[in-house]
Amino acid sequence: MRETYDRVIIGAGMYGLYAAVQSGRNGYSTLVIETEDEPFKRGSRVNQARLHNGYHYPRSYATAAKSQKYFDRFLNDFSDCIHTDFNKVYGIASNFSWTNGSQFKHFADNLQLVCEETDLEPYFYRSAVEKAYRTIEYSFDAQRLKAKLLGQIDPGICGFRFGTTICNVVKEDGHFIVTLDSGEQFETPYILNATYAGTNQIHDLMGYEHLPIKYELCEVIICDVSEHLKGVGITVMDGPFFSIMPFGFTGYHSLTTVSNTPHYTSHDSLPAFPCQEEGGRCSPGHLRSCNQCKHKPETAFVEMNQMVKKYLKSDIVIRYVESLYTVKPVLKTSEVDDSRPTVIRQYSQNPEFYTVFSGKINTVYDLDDILR
Repeated sequence: MRETYDRVIIGAGMYGLYAAVQSGRNGYSTLVIETEDEPFKRGSRVNQARLHNGYHYPRSYATAAKSQKYFDRFLNDFSDCIHTDFNKVYGIASNFSWTNGSQFKHFADNLQLVCEETDLEPYFYRSAVEKAYRTIEYSFDAQRLKAKLLGQIDPGICGFRFGTTICNVVKEDGHFIVTLDSGEQFETPYILNATYAGTNQIHDLMGYEHLPIKYELCEVIICDVSEHLKGVGITVMDGPFFSIMPFGFTGYHSLTTVSNTPHYTSHDSLPAFPCQEEGGRCSPGHLRSCNQCKHKPETAFVEMNQMVKKYLKSDIVIRYVESLYTVKPVLKTSEVDDSRPTVIRQYSQNPEFYTVFSGKINTVYDLDDILR
């Protein structure tokens, strides 16, 4: 028997669960469909866990301003999920940086961000880093965010289907008929595509235009650090550098580098990688979890650690714990100015179909207008 929902949300990451919470609060019966066996298994978990406040985008004022706009609201709404008890330092590299120290300070001042010059001595080699600034930037805990959002969802009005995929969607009398690989069917006048790396895969299924995306198969290193770095997060800007910062409340740090975090890059409209040719169930038309794949790339920890050693003093030691992998999509237009816009587009009016595409947790509030 075909079930009917006011809304169907595809994807159970941050954006999908937030949409489910708001839809339920607005009285809409909602179904969330997720290909993984639980929420937050991909992009919402596998990232730096940075709660952006704007500092990271000195070449894209619009992206920085949007991040700053929602910073306090997100911090207030999810305060118990945000690790705030550490110092965040931005270092500006002496060479190969798109932005110098005075430009970074001017940029932060224009946004009225806290940006206080601090001594290089505790962390950086003076020959490698021009300036260092103390900033206000925090780390979110993905597991706590997931638990909080799930706790806000009314099970009487919202249902879930995990570990399943959509194999067909057709329009019929102002509704979508959604068919899962299990054979289940659902009828709805409203679909939100919140699949992030799977955006164009859903568009392909629906016959909608693809977003201009490139894909990076990325590795985030989870590491332990020297005692004097445990209460510190460091980002070196603005070019082929690195970030090492607390990973939520785990007690570990995340380590990423611009050059080595992406192992493979695909410029196709659907994500095609060499590892897919090794076998398994992953394909350009249907991404699977990289973390469970035996064909995922070998860790680049050695290369990342070598990068860090060029800038951080020798008494700072980084110890490898584990690697987390996921596919990160990036709008091709972002290659010009490093912008990270939140894209929300409507592809059908009756029935309604929307896609949201964003790589920043705290711009989730951009969804509010289409969730009322």
